[in-house]
Amino acid sequence: MTKQELNRDVKRLWNNHLKCDNYDQIEKTVIPEFKRLYGADKDFKYLNRDNILRIMVLNRKYNIIPFHRFGLMIDENNL
Repeated sequence: MTKQELNRDVKRLWNNHLKCDNYDQIEKTVIPEFKRLYGADKDFKYLNRDNILRIMVLNRKYNIIPFHRFGLMIDENNL
């Protein structure tokens, strides 16, 4: 997955999240896609600033990745 594809997919995930109206849809669509994208770039090296914030908001809202493990390897120089 390239840097552009990763950032595009995070934007698509964010827009998909806004369209979901119940938790069943979120469990079926948003959470698996979030895990796939988070696993692709755990250190947030290739995500741009806006997409890092989107990922952080989604994780805070749905607690997909436990907070004590989320963003451990983040590269502060990338922000």
